[in-house]
Amino acid sequence: MTARYLSGRRLLLAVGLIGLLAGVGCTDEVIKFVEVERPRFNVPPDAVNGFLGYYTASEKLTTCGGCHVGKQTSWLQTKHASAYEDLEASGQAEDTCRPCHTVNEMGNALDALAGFNLVADTAYFDVQCESCHGAGLQHVEGPEAFQPLASIAVDTALKNGCGECHSGPDYPYLEEWASSRHGLAGHTYLSYYNRDPCKNCHEGREALRVNFEGFDPRESGQAGGPLGTYVEAGTPDAAQPTAFCAVCHDPHDATHEGQLRAPLGEVSEEQLCVHCHRREGEPEEGSSTRRGPHAAQGLIVIAEEAGWHPPNWPYTGPVLGSHATANPRLCASCHILAYEGTDGQGNRVVSTGHTFKAIPCISPTTGLPSGATDCVVTERYFNGCAASGCHGHADAARTAFEVVRRRMDLLTDALWADMDNDSVMETTDGGLLPQVLAQAIAANNLNEINMYDTVETPAEGAIWNAQLASTHNRDNWRSFKVSGQLSCASTDTCTTQGGSNTAHYSSAEGVHNPFLLEALLVESIRALQDEYGVTAPATVDLAIQAAPPAGLTRR
Repeated sequence: MTARYLSGRRLLLAVGLIGLLAGVGCTDEVIKFVEVERPRFNVPPDAVNGFLGYYTASEKLTTCGGCHVGKQTSWLQTKHASAYEDLEASGQAEDTCRPCHTVNEMGNALDALAGFNLVADTAYFDVQCESCHGAGLQHVEGPEAFQPLASIAVDTALKNGCGECHSGPDYPYLEEWASSRHGLAGHTYLSYYNRDPCKNCHEGREALRVNFEGFDPRESGQAGGPLGTYVEAGTPDAAQPTAFCAVCHDPHDATHEGQLRAPLGEVSEEQLCVHCHRREGEPEEGSSTRRGPHAAQGLIVIAEEAGWHPPNWPYTGPVLGSHATANPRLCASCHILAYEGTDGQGNRVVSTGHTFKAIPCISPTTGLPSGATDCVVTERYFNGCAASGCHGHADAARTAFEVVRRRMDLLTDALWADMDNDSVMETTDGGLLPQVLAQAIAANNLNEINMYDTVETPAEGAIWNAQLASTHNRDNWRSFKVSGQLSCASTDTCTTQGGSNTAHYSSAEGVHNPFLLEALLVESIRALQDEYGVTAPATVDLAIQAAPPAGLTRR
C-alpha cells in the first residue's frame, strides 16, 4: 500500500486488485485509488512543547513535508534522514547517543527537555525539520502567524545550531572549525575591513548571498521582511564568521558529497572552495596593483586568471597541475582530512579535518593536530598527501614539498632579496628589481615601480607574480615599500615612500600548482632581462624543474 500527501491531508490509498488475464499464465496488478480524509497533523507525542515529528514514521514522511514537499524530498537523501537507524545499526548505540539522532531540544533555541528526550516516540526518530527549526505545532495551526526559522549562527558558546551535535570528542567539527581561519575570518572582517567588498567573503550572510546565489532572496540591504529564510537574515548586526557550517553545507540537500553546496571535484570556479578563493589572481588592466593577489588559492589550482603573463608568455591554454587533474576532490583531499589517534591514556581521539590545514603540526602525544601554527617540517603531517593518492608515501610528499618551496624561494630572491630585512626595496638589495629601481631613480622616473598608479610596468607585473608564488619564508613580499618611487597616483599629494604594497599568501609554499608558479617566475625574470637589460645571477637556473602537466603546449 502506498500513500502520498494532498492538500488538507487527503490521502490517496492504493489498493491492489489481482486479476488473472484470460489465456495468459500470469497476473497483473490493477491499482485503485481511494481518497481518505485524515487530519492535517497528528497529535504531537510531546504535547508540552509541540514537536510534531513524523506524520507517518514508517515512511519517513514528516509533518512539515506535507506542505514543503520539495524540502521533504531532498531531505530524504541526506544522512539526517537515516540518523536513528544508522546509529542502531552501528552496534554502538547508547542512550547518550540518541539525543543527536532524534528530534528534541538540541539544535534549536529550546532549552528544556523536549521531543524524544521527553517522550521516546518513533515519531521523533532521525534529525528532522524541527531539529533545527524548532517545534512546528504553532506553525501548522497558523502558518502565516508563526514562522519557525532556523538559526545559522554557530560558535562554541552557543546552545543551538549545527554545533550542538557536531562537537565533542567523537565529532569535534565545531571545536576544530572555531580554531581555524574560517572561524576567525568574520571577526577579522568586523575589526578591520568594515566595507562592502570584504563582506562577500568575510561575513557569513553575504558569503552565502554572493557565492551561492539565492540563499537569501531579498534585495541587498533589506532588513526583516514578511518571510525570512533564517533567523539572522534580517538582522543587520548579526555578522557571522565567513565559513560557518551553512556557508559550505546545505542542510536540506545531499546532491553533493557531505551535503555541500557545490561539487568538490569540479575544475572550475564552480568548485566549492574556489567560490571564495578566487578574488584577485591577476592584475586588472587600468587598476593599481598595490593590493596584490588576494584569495587567489583556487585560481592557482585551476590555472584560471592566475598571474601576470609577460608579452612572450610561451604557453597556450590553462597550465593545470596534478593537484587539479589527478585529484578527484581537489582542495578537500589535502585540507579536509579526517583521521584518528590515541591520547596519553590510550583513548581514541579524532580529527575531522575542519582546521582546514593541509599539513598541520602534529602533537607527539596524540598524533593529531596540535593547534600550533609554526613547527619544523618534520613535525608536520604529510599522510594526507599519500592518502589522496597523489604521493606514494608521506616522506615522498615531504621531500617534494621542501624541493618546491626551495625553488620558489630561489626564484623570488632572484627578483628581490631583502638583504637588510627592512621590508623596503632598495637599490642596495639583491635581485633584478633593485637593478631596475636603480635605473629608474637615475632617470628621475618615479613611477616605474609605483604600484599605486594605474599603469602596469613589467617590473610591477613581476612583483605580482612573486607575491603570488612567495612562501612563508619570504614575508617581505607580503607588505613592503619601494624606496625612491612614488606610492600614490598624484605627485601633488604623496611622498616617495608613503604607502605599502600588500598581498595575501596564495601558493601554499608553491604546491598549489608548482609548474604554473615556477613558469610565472621564470618568465618574469626573462621579461625583466629583456625589458631593462638587467642580468640574473648565473647560479639561477631558468630551466623549469617541475614536471610539466600532461598535454601542455607551447607557442
